[in-house]
Amino acid sequence: MMLTTPRIDAHVHFYTARDLARVTGGAPYTLPAPHPLSTYLDTLIDAGVNPTLLNNVHLSILPDSENVFASFNELAGLKERDPLRYGCVRLVGTILADPHYANAERLAHPQVQGVRIVLHDATPEAIRHDAYTGADWPQLFARLRADQHVHVYAQEAAVNLKVLRQLPERVPVLIDHLGTCHPERGVDDRAFVALLREAGERGNVYFKGPGYRTAIDPAAALPFAVQIVERVGAHRLLLEASDAPHIGADREGRAYANLFTPEHAFDFGARLARATAARTGITADALLRGASAEIFPPPAERKNMTNLIEEDIAFPVAYHDGTHRLRGRVFRPANPSDEQQKLPPVVFNSGFTGGTSMYGQLVGKALAGRGYRVMTYDVAGFFKNKDVRNTVKRGDLTMTNVSLEDQKAEVLAAISWSKEHFGRMPVVASWAMGSVASLAAIAELARAGGDQVPYYVPMNYTRMTSLQNLRADKTAAHAALLELPDDEPVPSFDTGTLETRLGYYPLDSATQAYVDEQLGSYTDVDGVDRWPGCSTVSARSYKECLAFDPEAELVKDSGRFPPALIVHGAENTLHMPEESVRLHQVYPGQKTKAPLLIAGMEHGQQMSAENIVFCYMIENIDRGIRAHSMSPVPS
Repeated sequence: MMLTTPRIDAHVHFYTARDLARVTGGAPYTLPAPHPLSTYLDTLIDAGVNPTLLNNVHLSILPDSENVFASFNELAGLKERDPLRYGCVRLVGTILADPHYANAERLAHPQVQGVRIVLHDATPEAIRHDAYTGADWPQLFARLRADQHVHVYAQEAAVNLKVLRQLPERVPVLIDHLGTCHPERGVDDRAFVALLREAGERGNVYFKGPGYRTAIDPAAALPFAVQIVERVGAHRLLLEASDAPHIGADREGRAYANLFTPEHAFDFGARLARATAARTGITADALLRGASAEIFPPPAERKNMTNLIEEDIAFPVAYHDGTHRLRGRVFRPANPSDEQQKLPPVVFNSGFTGGTSMYGQLVGKALAGRGYRVMTYDVAGFFKNKDVRNTVKRGDLTMTNVSLEDQKAEVLAAISWSKEHFGRMPVVASWAMGSVASLAAIAELARAGGDQVPYYVPMNYTRMTSLQNLRADKTAAHAALLELPDDEPVPSFDTGTLETRLGYYPLDSATQAYVDEQLGSYTDVDGVDRWPGCSTVSARSYKECLAFDPEAELVKDSGRFPPALIVHGAENTLHMPEESVRLHQVYPGQKTKAPLLIAGMEHGQQMSAENIVFCYMIENIDRGIRAHSMSPVPS
């Protein structure tokens, strides 16, 4: 399986041989080899690492930062030539902090996010008390936008502290290398303690990794990261950075370039984050990149695209025994551009419990923020459509019948509604068991030979039969469930415990803990019953869903299947990645060379608006749709 790993690189240097030829005076280290943006990107992408954010930091030996501006143009050219390969990459830059160089014109560039003060191994005595308060420095700091910061590189904590005290309190500050490159002085060093105290009091001071310039052993860097978390805050630490191309040497003369590649540096930051997480209880993901949204806020046009319209709708669904109306919701931009009006609508459906009240609102808002009109709904029997059908009373119990056949009918109805209201066939994006229902709907449209959706995105696809492998004793549970009357209520879940060994939907314990907390909060916000929205499920649900397998019919199906992007979380322990790998092999339509298996993505734990994994997934869906589905505005 080919994994793709979304990462940010909060500190990297891009420059060419022409840039190095401009080095004047003596450099504090041997001149490095050229390090162009395109080579760096291609090396990582070919290895399955997909940078989503790069910060090209001013290289200290260069007289200016023209190489940073050149990299902006270089990436624009790469995106124009190959948008599918480079389209996810966002590039920002930190330029030389010089009052004459960092003028208003250069700071106005939308990709410039900060200025860098370079002090190397300067001592505190070498820094004047008015070094950054006199001359033209106040004017430079006044020119900084609210989204720009001052980046300070000094190897001594005391130097960082002395500079920090001279910077305007309104300006965010990013301090290199965890604040010190002297691990031998320990975390009780007076200057380091004072630096953290000052940073905590200001409330807008951040510390950046990856940490190997503090100490090349993660265990030696760990105490410094822990102190930053405890004294300044986890949201002020940013460990995911490479500092490529690893210029210079440690205090014992070992060249960093002989010890690290970008991938090794990312691994160092990840190991340090995991160790810090174990000591502090903060997630490693938050420590790696949680501060990135504040230091490198999204572009203004996307960040401010909050003027979305949410509309409650109702649409008819023709079930096998009659037609019923389901409630749904549409998310769309209030003022779409001409280009956005060419985008197809999107139908989003989810499986066990449906869409609007959970992932539908998250995916819907994310895609609507990119210009799409997204229609989603809860499946019959759950949440806002709990009373439409598929629920019956058994004494004090409300029992839900889960029917993938019904859910297929709902997908087809949502497609028809979207086509009627938006003037063209929608893209279909589906989550988990909802992907099984939508696959059946796509296959039915292919057999019918009429209109087909333009693009299909099944995420975390899994057949019900495969989920049985999660049961503590799948053979015994299967036999016992088959013996139950169809209308016998069973628990919603089987987590391997004695009490729920006959539950409908197997859950591993880690996913159970996550869904109780995260999905519960989604549904609370939406004003409906707390997740999962039902107390018991019919034994009939198990029997019918186990037999529902549209994948088995794909080899027999003819007709036009849409291009597909098959997405799966590589760390998903509930819906296994092998499921999407198999679907990719048998899917008869156009598809990518391999399914998009996203490293760091579990079942849904990363489904939050600012999470890099979620943003990367949405970015790939957006690019895929645009590559296959753009069309003129319907007349």
